[in-house]
Amino acid sequence: MRFTWGLLLVFIACWQSNAQTPTLTLELLTTKEGLPSNDIWCLNKDKQGFLWVGTGRNICRYDGYTFLRLDSLKLGYCSGIASDSSGNVYASIATGGLCRIDPGTLTVENILRNNFDDSDPTNDTHDRVFVDSHQQVWMSDYTAVKRYDPARKKLRRYALTSAANVHHDATFFEDSKHRLWIISEIGLYGYDRRNDRLTCLLGSEARLPANKKPVRLEKAFEDASGTIWMGGYDSGLIRFSPADSSFQFITKGLENQNVICGQETVDENGRRVLFIGTEKGASLYYPDQDKLYNLPEFYDKGIHVKDTYNDKDNGILWIGTREGIFKYRYRNLGIQTVNIPASVVRLPVEMTSALRIADGNFWLGLSHTGALAWQPSTNQFRLSSYPVSAYTYRLRLIQNRPVAFTDKGLFAGNAAGEPFSVLSKAQQLFKSTEFRDGLQDRKGRFWIASLTEGLKVIDPQTNIEIKLWSAEVGQELSHKNYIRTLIEAADGKIWVATCPNGLYYFDEPGGRFVNIHTLPANRNRRLSGLCINALQLGSGGAVLVASWGGVNKISPTGQILVSFDYQHDNLSDTYCSNICEDKAGNLWFSSNEGIHIADPKTRKIKYLSTIDGLYSNYPVGFLKTPDNQLILGHLNTVNMLNMITLNQAKAVPRIAISSVEVKGKMIHQNLTREIVIQPDENAITLNFSTLDFEPTSRNLFSYQLEGLEPNWVDLGTQHTVSFSNLPAKSYTLRVRSSNSFGITSQKPLVIHFTIKPYFINTWFFRTLIGLTIAGLIVGMMRWRVNTLAERNRLDLQITEWRLKALQSQMNPHFLFNSLNSVQNYLLTNRGVEGAKYLSKFSKLVRRIMENSNHPYLSFEQIIDTLRMYVEIESFRFNHEFSYAFDIEDNETLLDAQLPPMLLQPYVENAIWHGLMPKEGEKKLTITARIQNRHIVCTIEDNGVGRTFAPRAEGHISRGQEMTRGIFESLRRKDSEARIELIDLFDADNRPAGTRVNMVIPIENV
Repeated sequence: MRFTWGLLLVFIACWQSNAQTPTLTLELLTTKEGLPSNDIWCLNKDKQGFLWVGTGRNICRYDGYTFLRLDSLKLGYCSGIASDSSGNVYASIATGGLCRIDPGTLTVENILRNNFDDSDPTNDTHDRVFVDSHQQVWMSDYTAVKRYDPARKKLRRYALTSAANVHHDATFFEDSKHRLWIISEIGLYGYDRRNDRLTCLLGSEARLPANKKPVRLEKAFEDASGTIWMGGYDSGLIRFSPADSSFQFITKGLENQNVICGQETVDENGRRVLFIGTEKGASLYYPDQDKLYNLPEFYDKGIHVKDTYNDKDNGILWIGTREGIFKYRYRNLGIQTVNIPASVVRLPVEMTSALRIADGNFWLGLSHTGALAWQPSTNQFRLSSYPVSAYTYRLRLIQNRPVAFTDKGLFAGNAAGEPFSVLSKAQQLFKSTEFRDGLQDRKGRFWIASLTEGLKVIDPQTNIEIKLWSAEVGQELSHKNYIRTLIEAADGKIWVATCPNGLYYFDEPGGRFVNIHTLPANRNRRLSGLCINALQLGSGGAVLVASWGGVNKISPTGQILVSFDYQHDNLSDTYCSNICEDKAGNLWFSSNEGIHIADPKTRKIKYLSTIDGLYSNYPVGFLKTPDNQLILGHLNTVNMLNMITLNQAKAVPRIAISSVEVKGKMIHQNLTREIVIQPDENAITLNFSTLDFEPTSRNLFSYQLEGLEPNWVDLGTQHTVSFSNLPAKSYTLRVRSSNSFGITSQKPLVIHFTIKPYFINTWFFRTLIGLTIAGLIVGMMRWRVNTLAERNRLDLQITEWRLKALQSQMNPHFLFNSLNSVQNYLLTNRGVEGAKYLSKFSKLVRRIMENSNHPYLSFEQIIDTLRMYVEIESFRFNHEFSYAFDIEDNETLLDAQLPPMLLQPYVENAIWHGLMPKEGEKKLTITARIQNRHIVCTIEDNGVGRTFAPRAEGHISRGQEMTRGIFESLRRKDSEARIELIDLFDADNRPAGTRVNMVIPIENV
């Protein structure tokens, strides 16, 4: 019994001696990244979220991409930075004094200037600026502290001691209850705001005798419980409880060191810890354990830590040192980091495989030496070594004991933690000692995969090989084909992953291995890669495949259901090493560029990398536990990922304008107002940031320039956009950002700017030129009016005389044609008909004589005369043709004034030359309509057409010639006036008549 207790005590001692040592993953920013100086004095953030950095050379602003220097400030160290509720930034500049910076315009105002030239020592320095919750500005001048009221512009000075010639520095801190504390080199003071006085709580002038001791203090911070912590010179770390004014000095581990600053944070395992900065390095103090750990990355180089700032919005601890700024991102939700202690196994070592056992603990296979038994609840490790140092490819549970498949053989362990032993009988079945994987199926059979010799199955009780397939089948599987891994599905089917021939399953009744590419269901489908790296069970009995090129989800029957590959999807790397599936159906797979989370429904892919808290982007070990934990193995480190937490939507990214440059020069104005750019400065560059201080690769940007480009333009990771030679007008630029989880900022950043045109391109200039030209034209026109008025009057009179002359020529022409008809009747001995014709002709002549005295007649009178003429012609030709008048009953039309004989020549031509030579039906149609203040008149016949109508050689229709003259006169008054002759054809393309279209203006006739 005593022996058992002794073993137990030794076992517990071994576990405790291997307790987890805290570490921090840090990023260093120096002058290489744009800092004015590596000597960092102070850090703070403004209301917008920009980080302000006080250096040994000057103050600068950091947006996550660029350190922006304020050129208006002179060279000099910045000892303090603070921000008020309005967003103004206050800075203590050694060469300038107290300065106020407008964060919108970045203009600097010197409020209290340092003056070293006068005899007053109280205005020489204005250091360590701090703004309290009452918007009072506090400073130190090494002999006293000062309070400046910006509203009243008054300065109040407080002496910390009545002793003369006491030189001391002071910093300021306000706790969660808005109590102001002055931490100085001669003690701790509290500010009584009601009585406007300072009270010493710790130091030579303390109220309580127990606290009357000489101390030298530097900076304070508050933890979550309300305890205030201060740094001390040669006093270690000091804990102060305001409730009872008690102090506790913690010096163990901080001997001979000056504690400068500190902040409460969490380590990479999520444990509450105090980060302590000293003149020689940095330490982590766990108050609940009263344990202090010195960080070698600081102490090994003797890095002097001067200030810290806890950026709670982004979960970043900023550490200002004399070597630059260290950034520690402590808020990695859902990711825990555990380091393998150097006291357990020789480092460096990789965790290559993980095996979860029934009690919730793990076996971790290593890249050399052996395997670790690990208790996550206590982060304790125990090493079980292999017979030889070997690389662990896979750990499997075989007959309730861990079995390691390595490059040097098969080794079996036990629960007691003894060293692994060689499975000699199983190993003797193979010539090679390199084993990639194996499993114990539900029938109890032990499957062993050799990289080069294929598969064998043995009885683990007798170690006798079980022949499930022929030698030819086994040779076919392993010929030029490497076995990488295997798995048993929910239905008992054994799946075998190979390289380079893809995925097989074992058909036990047929004694053969079936390549899924031969299945009819996969006729038009292929795996994302044929060199498979890992298999895992998915939901619904599916098999998950990770390979070179992508990942797949396979149905229990072998059909390829889901595929993601580098050719068609946004994979960040081609090498997919491991895979699993969460409860939502998302595929999690690792690569050399981190963890991918692929949603088969939306085809979207999210990413996790070192930026999110992974120890490295290329994990080797990979295991999903039943409680949705993903165990990743790295070099000397294990990551534990909470898959549910990580898969939840992350914070929506924001977007802010950092600076605007016009023609290469930064402008200082409120960027919420419109930016006006002069025409000779037509080149604008805008810089923006998400202010989450993530690396460039984590944020994507896009913009839309309203007024030039209506569509959104992707910028990728570029956080700058430039425009030059834009047309002079007003523009609206919208910029938005998105993160690696595909979440886009809700409201885009909006910037309005206007490009002013050159004066000669302005509307004022154009209007002025237009008015000048118009004035000249008006003057010239008035001059010309007087000289051309008489000429215009004469031209009009000449036009009217020409119309009358045409009419006087047309009237005799018509009479001559009519007398020809009478002559024809007499010559053909048709006297009676000639008499009737002569009667009608006399009426027509009388009408023509009445009309001859008028240059214009109403359209109604013209149509009546034309009816009489057509009737006479029909009578003369024995009514061989029919005629129709289709005249719109419109007063405007009938009252329109036109030249008398405008239509008659074309009617005559239609009868004589169109209808008379034709055999068969002959028809004449005359129509007239009002359209757009014009008379549209049509004269159409179905005669022989103009091509075949007989003409006397050299014959010219005098009437038509005169009508064209009338239209020429009309066209001078109205350009729409025209006359058109159109030849008509039948279906066989033979001449079928002629149509005359006339467009006659009403208002100008």
